[in-house]
Amino acid sequence: MEKELMLADEIREIEILVFRAGGNLYGVDIHDIREILPYDRKPRVIPNSNPHIEGVVMPRDFIIPIINLVSALGLEDVDKQENEMLLVTSINDMNIGFHVDCVEGIHRSTTANLTKPGRKLSTSFKDAVVSIFNIEGSKIEILEFRKIINSINPDIILT
Repeated sequence: MEKELMLADEIREIEILVFRAGGNLYGVDIHDIREILPYDRKPRVIPNSNPHIEGVVMPRDFIIPIINLVSALGLEDVDKQENEMLLVTSINDMNIGFHVDCVEGIHRSTTANLTKPGRKLSTSFKDAVVSIFNIEGSKIEILEFRKIINSINPDIILT
């Protein structure tokens, strides 16, 4: 979800998929997610690929490149979780999976619960955080997967 849409003056309803990566809570607009898959098979490694790309998997009839979100955000890798998942994007009809520690759930709210990100964020990749979702006493950093994809492959222009 674009930063301007999330922080616009007009209050709209939103759905945020909340997940963990590197021990931190993050969220993403549910409309950017095509499906959530269990991370139950080892990806096939792609030689000479970006270090944030773990490889590719083919869960059905399409190939999905897998981005390690912990690595892409420059986070410390915590102990492996039992419920590791792949968040498969539906951005511009591109199938790209983001490997996360676990999925916490989906929250329905309004843009009134979003604020601009401050300077103190969990990641050094500050441009990837478009807003902060304040819910139930927690501050969840909302990510823009397009920015992460573009940082890995600048030749892909995602709008």
